[in-house]
Parts: sequence; structure tokens; C-alpha cells
Amino acid sequence: MKKPAKPEKTVEHRRGQRMSAAMWVRLSSSGAELGMGSIANASISGAYLETTLQLPVDSKIVLEPISSAGADREGMKFAARVARVDGRGLGLEWRVMATPESLAFLGVVVPPPV
Repeated sequence: MKKPAKPEKTVEHRRGQRMSAAMWVRLSSSGAELGMGSIANASISGAYLETTLQLPVDSKIVLEPISSAGADREGMKFAARVARVDGRGLGLEWRVMATPESLAFLGVVVPPPV
């Protein structure tokens, strides 16, 4: 008798701790605006973007936080690569590792060092 197949495990390639975020961003590629999305969580190596956009894996995109209540985010942009796509949005990998300061612009509350 054949054994039932085991469900495949998703391998995490993240190089940092995933932290909750809450920031609306504009997405663009090659200077053309593609749409909007909401960063659900982020780490130093990437983020998960909730959006209705379905982009191909390996797409190069730029995220620009949308200003809110007095916060100056003019000119702040994050280059990323689409690493995975699912029914809720896009898994992104930053082109340059994020810093605690840049993550704060995305609404991430970075815990203090231990």
C-alpha cells in the first residue's frame, strides 16, 4: 500500500525577523505607476504586500510610502523584487537590506536591541 504524500513545507529565506507593519504604498516599475498596496509585515530582507495586483515573480518594482498625518515621506522609495505571489498579495525581497530607520518609515515598530 502506498503512503499518502506529505505536504510540502514552505522554506523561509528571510534574513530578519518579520514584524507587523501598516503602511499604504504606491507601486511603480520603470517609472510607470502600477497601483497601490498595503505593507502587512516587513523585515530587513523583505516584506509582504497585500494588493490585488498580480505581478510575475522576479518583477523589479519600487514602493513609495504614501504620506500620512504630518509625516514627511517625500522622496522615500524602496526598490524590491517580487519573490512570490499568492491570492492575497506579493512577497517582496528588498534590493538593499533595510535599516531600522527605513523600516520605521513603513510603519514597522522595531524592538530595541537586547
